Amino acid sequence: MSESARPIDLTGLRAWQRAAISQYFRENPQDFMAVATPGAGKTTFALRIASELMSRRIINRIIVVTPTDHLTKQWAQAATGHGLNLDSNFTANKSSAKGFDGITLTYAGVASNPLRLRVRVDSYKTLVILDEIHHAGDALSWGDAVNEAFASATKRIALT
Repeated sequence: MSESARPIDLTGLRAWQRAAISQYFRENPQDFMAVATPGAGKTTFALRIASELMSRRIINRIIVVTPTDHLTKQWAQAATGHGLNLDSNFTANKSSAKGFDGITLTYAGVASNPLRLRVRVDSYKTLVILDEIHHAGDALSWGDAVNEAFASATKRIALT
């Protein structure tokens, strides 16, 4: 069985997560949006996909964008439960330490230096997870920066 055709572990997931992950891998989209209520498990959903994409070598870097610094830390902590190591201390103006699978940062952080992030995205096969994507519209510069930084990403998942 090829690496891309092997079964996906869907144990421990809610019904909507299983259905959406199955749809994701069946359709293999560049862009995917998941809309669910707060507390429904969007973080787990996205990290399960990220872990699977990493193991299949479809991507080799992850960028998670959140509206607040507190959420960047939560995402990095949650990622460890999926075998992923995300740097929650990254800023667009300093490099990430070695040994990380990716980074977490805020929408404001993206807006501070979108070109530097674009260079990162162009240098790796990158999955970008845009948590609470509706916040990208909170300031015109945030939406423009997200587009500039991540237009060339290998994969994008928007959550709201």
